[in-house]
Amino acid sequence: MSRDNILSVKPSTPVIEAVKKMSERNVGSVLITDESGKLVGIFTERDLLRLVAKGESLSKPISEFMTTKLVVAKPDDAVPKVASIMIEKWIRHIPVVNEEGKPVGILSIRDVLRYLVASSEFP
Repeated sequence: MSRDNILSVKPSTPVIEAVKKMSERNVGSVLITDESGKLVGIFTERDLLRLVAKGESLSKPISEFMTTKLVVAKPDDAVPKVASIMIEKWIRHIPVVNEEGKPVGILSIRDVLRYLVASSEFP
């Protein structure tokens, strides 16, 4: 799980601003949090692809395009369990939230791959 690469914006943030931040940080998703810091949505590279394909304006608020039906993990969830959910749901990023629903990390498919490589023997 990455704790250092958590990128979050407010729902009113223009999509273009969020995408620029994603590019600067070299991450594939941005978490959307409310004023109290609670997770309310996620916006990923796939969401951007859909938005561009539809010809939507990138100056619109990210809240119009973020995914609000969230799949989240808890800090004590085992990586294989979360990886199984990622496979089942066809998702590449899972926010990790605490008891208050505030993000404490994000698990990406790359993190899962690192875990598998580290726990396996390679020639």
